[in-house]
Amino acid sequence: MAEQEGVRMKPELVELLVLAAQEGRTSALSELYQEFHRPMKRFALLRVGDVMIAEDLVQNVWIKVDRRLAHLKDVSLFRSWLYRALRWEITDWLRAQQKLSYQAPPEPEVQPADIGLSDLPKLIKQLSEDERDVVELFYLNDLTLSETALALTLPEGTVKSRLSRARSKLKQLFEQSE
Repeated sequence: MAEQEGVRMKPELVELLVLAAQEGRTSALSELYQEFHRPMKRFALLRVGDVMIAEDLVQNVWIKVDRRLAHLKDVSLFRSWLYRALRWEITDWLRAQQKLSYQAPPEPEVQPADIGLSDLPKLIKQLSEDERDVVELFYLNDLTLSETALALTLPEGTVKSRLSRARSKLKQLFEQSE
């Protein structure tokens, strides 16, 4: 049932799969994994900058999903619950890295002249972390406004204002790059 890349599974189908997975159907959990693995990995990769680490973090989240899914009472909140778990996993990893290195890894430099529309991820990396989070969840991972707010534990109004600010900055960055 998992659909093609770029085509979001309907929320009703996600909810049915979550219910089935809560009842122990491993095939349902497998379909949820197929649907969400790639966007979750992309979300993690944009934060940690390493494909293998991003993959490990996403796998850790799915292990936790397998253990804790039965405790999710409102299946309509699955998407925001899933991304919130991923954000916590990333945050824990980043904190552990800071303790080990006492220094955050340097941000890769982006040369505005090298940026085109196909390089949107490079533009997004130039946003603040708060703005990046809302843009990635709302636009790149197709969460609704309320799902984004729940995933980030923010009021919807804050999400709206961060999206607006991020769009303005992205427009300005894109215009500078042309």
